Amino acid sequence: MHPNIEFMNVIISANNLTKIYGEKETSVTALDNININFNEMQFTAIMGPSGSGKSTLLHCLAGLDRPSSGQIYLKDSDISKLNDKQLTKIRRDSFGFVFQAFNLIPTLTAEENITLPASIAGKKPDMDWVKKVVDTVDISDRLTHRPNELSGGQQQRVAAARAMATKPEVIFADEPSGNLDSKSSKELLVFMKSVVEELNQTIIMVTHDPYAASFANRVVMLKDGKIASDLEEPTQEEIISEVTALSDV
Repeated sequence: MHPNIEFMNVIISANNLTKIYGEKETSVTALDNININFNEMQFTAIMGPSGSGKSTLLHCLAGLDRPSSGQIYLKDSDISKLNDKQLTKIRRDSFGFVFQAFNLIPTLTAEENITLPASIAGKKPDMDWVKKVVDTVDISDRLTHRPNELSGGQQQRVAAARAMATKPEVIFADEPSGNLDSKSSKELLVFMKSVVEELNQTIIMVTHDPYAASFANRVVMLKDGKIASDLEEPTQEEIISEVTALSDV
């Protein structure tokens, strides 16, 4: 368990969160009245069968999708009521994103890709912090390389460093190891865990992979848009057992 976990503050939370797609007879309830808190300096994995609502939950928390009802709080601010311009600012200033696709700019070097969000926000990158991030994800010897000169694993580590470069309050990761081989996947997950433990970052990750989830401090299981279980420091075996149990219900 992360030290001082009992004393950590809630960084982001969902209150009676519901998301319905479609109208009347054709409507689908993706999230059904979910209440959940996420602590700062914690690595949380969200799992569940296909269609359980895990990506929808991530997208609502991250301001990429709007809930049908309920609130999402970033610390004390209800971000679910913000307009598009305000939400864009929150995503830019407070959140970092790591997706399955690396989304690197091919004409920029690794370092330029990493500092791009700060440049877009009109801020001078904090190069001491960027160096810490780069060292933590172990790509300091690749900073002058362009994406096509990097392996898939290295590109994803650059993407992870880019997500952290602005010192976001929360990093959202959607199947970040989905396109990687097992060695690169393990390296990325080790780095993500160390980013939480050494740099005090907060990560919320969606994954279908029990191995990836075993790197997290906490694993939240969804089924049919509801929270089915909430595990603290589970082993990979405990996660597999829970996934199997949910699939059988």
